[in-house]
Amino acid sequence: MKVAIIALPGTHDNHLPPLTVAYVAAMLEQRRAIVRIYDRALDPQGSWEDIQRRLQTFQPQRVIVAGDDTNAIEQAVSQLHQTYPDMLPLFVRRTGSEAIAAVTSVFAWFDGTNHSAEVSADEPVYPARHLLSLEHYALRAPGGEVQTPVVIGWRLHGRWYLREPRQIAQELRTLSEELGIRHVLFYEPELTLDTQWFAEFVDYLACANVPVKWQAAVSIVELGEAQIQKLVRAGCEALTFVLTATSVFDSANSRAQVRKLIAAIREQGIYTHATVLLEPPYESIGRLVDVAATLGLNDASFQLMQTLRVGNNEQEIQSFARQRYNEGRTRQRLIERFGPALGGLLWQLRVQHLAEE
Repeated sequence: MKVAIIALPGTHDNHLPPLTVAYVAAMLEQRRAIVRIYDRALDPQGSWEDIQRRLQTFQPQRVIVAGDDTNAIEQAVSQLHQTYPDMLPLFVRRTGSEAIAAVTSVFAWFDGTNHSAEVSADEPVYPARHLLSLEHYALRAPGGEVQTPVVIGWRLHGRWYLREPRQIAQELRTLSEELGIRHVLFYEPELTLDTQWFAEFVDYLACANVPVKWQAAVSIVELGEAQIQKLVRAGCEALTFVLTATSVFDSANSRAQVRKLIAAIREQGIYTHATVLLEPPYESIGRLVDVAATLGLNDASFQLMQTLRVGNNEQEIQSFARQRYNEGRTRQRLIERFGPALGGLLWQLRVQHLAEE
């Protein structure tokens, strides 16, 4: 049987390949189905006529339409239903963490039942990355090489179930040996979600000698200096975390601790990126950005809280934050090089010169 999977653009994660449906495809291939994945996120402005032409060439008996936007799914179904009546709308994100629930739903549809036994957490095979053009996605390691996401935990019934470190290490080794992948992204959840699992995971990878470098999200408050060298031995090349006004404004001591930790991470050659959450009141944004600029990060991005988007232009606020952050980084570099007094004076002269121009 031929099965076509159409992955629709997501609301947030379009830089990721559609890993959830890649898991579905792998499980269907085990059932001897012939599967093709068509990712609309690679050409969101493309016409449905082009998709229909590609489907006519493949001639599937069944079609799965997957995405995380109900309106987009309904539109896709309306475009294709007359030609392909045996169709399954599948509401999933692209990250892969919902793969168990997705595969369970697909198997129930495939078998013609209303309910199917839930797939075991140990059952999903590695996702069918051979059906995806990984190089076409805007997912790159700090050095610019292609990354691919790897799932470290399943999300079921509102809870996270973290995979065994041994299983993850085996997948990393397979990626290296069979696909030549050298960089991966642990997209979600944060590695520090479960501190005991985190310690076991890092220790296991450090001993496994897997020839793959990885990037992951962590909670900055759950990370300690003693863990940093272990991260390096485990193959970590980049860490991302979220900064909020609460995490950097609570006290001068907390800011100093964050600054010291980031410096220790960078000394080990690990790339640091923070997502700075811009939250009301509006007047506090400038101060938050100024503090973030002094932390010694490799880079930062800015995301608006939902409550701030009402009545304000999101792009203008993000542009303001980016400009102020860049200015703050320049000022901080001058201070670090020449000291607070001379560095501050050079910054004032620079600002005056730019104003005169």
